Amino acid sequence: MTSSAPEKDERIDIRLPASLKQQLGRAASYAGMPLSAFLLSAASERASQVIHLREEIILTQEDWMAFLQGLDEEDKGRPRLKEAAQRYAKRLRE
Repeated sequence: MTSSAPEKDERIDIRLPASLKQQLGRAASYAGMPLSAFLLSAASERASQVIHLREEIILTQEDWMAFLQGLDEEDKGRPRLKEAAQRYAKRLRE
């Protein structure tokens, strides 16, 4: 049974103060990981946190119910939006 590790074909080079490299190396050692694995793990975890904060919306029960109700309601006509779309389409044709 062979397991295939993801292909590593990208590289990031960074410059950092020696004191920071020493600190990161010490932390990696405490975690029982090579420095590069420690950095990848920490960067991946932080990236996930940042993405989560920007891309996920948490609603209260009341907000969720209002959202669902909005989905169920019949779409209202928006004459100004329709007119704007028609003007835009006309410009594209000209």
